[in-house]
Parts: sequence; structure tokens; C-alpha cells
Amino acid sequence: MAVEGRINVRHEDVFTQPVVLLSVDPSEDFDKRKAGDADIQERDKGTGIRLWAVSILDPTARQGQREIKVKVVAEQQPVPPHGVLAPCEFDGLQVIPYLDQNRAKPRVGIAYRATGFRSSKTTRQAS
Repeated sequence: MAVEGRINVRHEDVFTQPVVLLSVDPSEDFDKRKAGDADIQERDKGTGIRLWAVSILDPTARQGQREIKVKVVAEQQPVPPHGVLAPCEFDGLQVIPYLDQNRAKPRVGIAYRATGFRSSKTTRQAS
């Protein structure tokens, strides 16, 4: 049976080193923005809870792919425990494969979603 939808993973399965938190911003629902709604923040389809775009820097990724956005589900804006530009790890991390057809040559992309984040306590070595 093929795996469909979201895949639950551990932070260390995806990111071999701690990532650096850059910002936490409301994730915009582009359809709501286009319709002129007052509240354009994206919400989780299952729960209706707000989504936040957490921008991180993955120092192990290739150049041009180091900044990644992880959508975090939370009613209130998550506050980084040690501010921005601090190492962090994600809790409840999921990878969501999708087909990006908005290019001349379609490609498989990966979106990330999490239930929260915390400061990173240790630095792991890449395997």
C-alpha cells in the first residue's frame, strides 16, 4: 500500500543539525486575500486552528534551498523561547509530499508542518 498524505517524522530524521529560527509570521490564505476578506490568515482544514509560517535556516541544505518554511498549528502566535536566530527543533513534525505543477517541468515538492517548536539543546553530528 502506498503512503498517502502526511508522514509523521522526528525532527532529527529530517534535519541532521539544529536549524536556526528566522521568523514566525501568520501564514496567508491566498484565496481569502484575493476575495478581500479581513482575516486572511490560513487555518488548518481539520481543526480550524490558525497556521503560522516559521522560517528556518537549515545549514546542511544546498545553497538556494537553505531557507525553509514550516507551518505550525497554533491559535496564538508561537513565541521563540530564545528569540530569533536561535537553534530550534520541531515537535510533531510531518512531511507532506506534493506535485508542483507551476513550473515548466513539474517536480515533487515537500511541505512541512509541526505542532510546535522548542529551543535546541544539543548539536548533533551529521551521519
